[in-house]
Amino acid sequence: MEREKILVNCALPYANGPLHLGHIAGAYLGADIFVRFSRMSGKEVLFISGSDEYGTPITISAERDHVSPQEIADKYHIEQINSFNSLDIKFDKFTRTSDPEHVKDVDEFFINLLHKEYLVKRYMVSPFCSELNKFMPDRYIEGQCPYCGYEDARGDQCDNCGRTLDPIELINPVCKLTGNAPLFTVTDHFFLKLDSLQGKLSEFIDSKTYWKPNVLKFTQNFIGEGLHPRAITRDLDWGVKIPLKGYENKKIYVWFEALIGYITGARTYSEEIGKPEYWKEFWVNKKIKSYYFIGKDNIPFHTIIWPAMLLAHGGYNLPYNVPANEYLRFDGEKFSKSRGIGFTVDEVLKFVDKNSLRYYMASILPETGDSDFSMKEFQLKVNSELVDKYGNYIYRVESFIEKNGLLPHKPETMDDEDLEIMNLLHNKFAEYSKEIGDVHIKRGISLWLELVMVANNYFTESAPWKLIKEDLEKLNEKLYVSLKIGQYLTVMLYPYVPSAAENIWGSFGIPEKLAGARFDDVLNINEFHIKKGEIPFKKIDLNNPNIFDIQLATIVSVEDHPDADSLYVIKLHGDTNYQTVSDLKNSFAKSDLIGKQVLIITNLEKATIRSIDSECLIMSVTDGNSRELISGSGSDGDPAMLGDYLYNADHVLSFKELQRVELKISGHHMFVRLGEKLLPLMLNKKYINVMPENMERVLIK
Repeated sequence: MEREKILVNCALPYANGPLHLGHIAGAYLGADIFVRFSRMSGKEVLFISGSDEYGTPITISAERDHVSPQEIADKYHIEQINSFNSLDIKFDKFTRTSDPEHVKDVDEFFINLLHKEYLVKRYMVSPFCSELNKFMPDRYIEGQCPYCGYEDARGDQCDNCGRTLDPIELINPVCKLTGNAPLFTVTDHFFLKLDSLQGKLSEFIDSKTYWKPNVLKFTQNFIGEGLHPRAITRDLDWGVKIPLKGYENKKIYVWFEALIGYITGARTYSEEIGKPEYWKEFWVNKKIKSYYFIGKDNIPFHTIIWPAMLLAHGGYNLPYNVPANEYLRFDGEKFSKSRGIGFTVDEVLKFVDKNSLRYYMASILPETGDSDFSMKEFQLKVNSELVDKYGNYIYRVESFIEKNGLLPHKPETMDDEDLEIMNLLHNKFAEYSKEIGDVHIKRGISLWLELVMVANNYFTESAPWKLIKEDLEKLNEKLYVSLKIGQYLTVMLYPYVPSAAENIWGSFGIPEKLAGARFDDVLNINEFHIKKGEIPFKKIDLNNPNIFDIQLATIVSVEDHPDADSLYVIKLHGDTNYQTVSDLKNSFAKSDLIGKQVLIITNLEKATIRSIDSECLIMSVTDGNSRELISGSGSDGDPAMLGDYLYNADHVLSFKELQRVELKISGHHMFVRLGEKLLPLMLNKKYINVMPENMERVLIK
């Protein structure tokens, strides 16, 4: 029997800066959970996203950093992939709109719509900056929204009410670069005839009774006001060229071309796996459902404009569901890259682990209304639910079994209570499956938590510590049911926190992995060989004493300082490229250093030493005579920890603070005293080893 196929597309993030938690909550985490769940349910899923690289946010960032737009796009394309990977968000293809393959698809789409007369040439009024002597992209114009009064609306859209705009509609518009009011000047462009598609779009929208109420209402209100032709080209320097002669100074507008990236991603992925026609199974077969995970500000583009483009083109499936989320807020304001509100993914992962972050974010997804990110709630929820309830349950059950050398097996019969529990497992799992299948991600985690509460009550009331003295047959039954509960809980948790769930699954002694498995297969396993490990999760401690941002880096070059005989200029590669001016020249030859992996402190205040910038410090210890580099093994950029603490992400370390730090070496391990805590320096869960031991005085240099 052929597996059901589904297509899952995620909004293409602008490649103009790091991903923040608002992005993750808006589109990507829910999509990844849904994809993992769908695959475990037996569906064949194609999961696509990519970098949106031709938007004006790219050119704004490029002008700010005095580099080319392509350099910005290249930098953040890689950075965003790394951020997704750090959260276990895995796409089949993360494409990019600067790829020539994407340009080919955009050209085809444009010409198709032009020949079918869905594109028309018209004149429009565009903002022109007389000081810069050029037309300005819509996003370079800001002002007051005419609909909701929001003061910082952009020329293309209001972030507050979600309405799409034209710059001329703004009240008191100004150019972001000069602060001057723009001149609105007539220029010719191509327009998509949305008005001629309104009837078909209305039929399409009216059939989507199962959409989220907020998405459906927004779309119905938008289309109910009447659709008008919308410009799809702009006077821009950066973008996809119009595939016609005579339009060399104009580009296809990003909101039109970026959407076609979904097709490019599927098509290029198919070519990469050696099945060039595979993508058509998801885009042309009318039985296939396509899901678009997006944030609130992308609703009109995915529920009106993209369906209109697909209807005009012909031959492609329309969206089946667009489960758009509302905004994640921090201190009452929307997370924003451009305004520096909230945390980036990389910032948060410096002091919490990815599993805890995924769990908390899943529990507060803004599915039907805005939600708030709270560090206190984060700590409380993870420590109480993930650690104290679920983690402790797994640990209690497995510890008892291991301690007593038991091997629970499926009993021949069960009492009524245990039969009821087994029935409850099946029913809760069925309910959980329906909710996630309907893209109610938060409800799925709530049902899981209800089952966690049942699990703890069951194990406590079973009192195996008494049964082991009284009734070994009943003990086996109770422990078997306890393991089945743990099995269900771990499998149900997998889509939410895959790495942690996989580790816990391994403690059951089951050879099959959860990755790539189906629910039906793994839930029907009834043999357990417990291999108890550590407590599955560690509690979050936001009173983090760690003031050191320490990471592993490889020395890639060593040169003599041109103005200092005793100094080296050393370049290293960690999570990015670093340079330091170091006195290691007195202790090591260049050949001893090149290619060596060392630990570096990257949050030390920057210094300029004899006209050369020093951005980090290579860690070494000395007793005043001999000197040893602090080294380790792993991947460049791997973060070091002090005990259970990652760097707290906001402390710039002064040289005076560094000099006051107390170090101790014991058993060839390095310890750092922070406040009243003596913490071991660790890399990839292993102690950092150094040779000196019990020195009277150890200095870090």
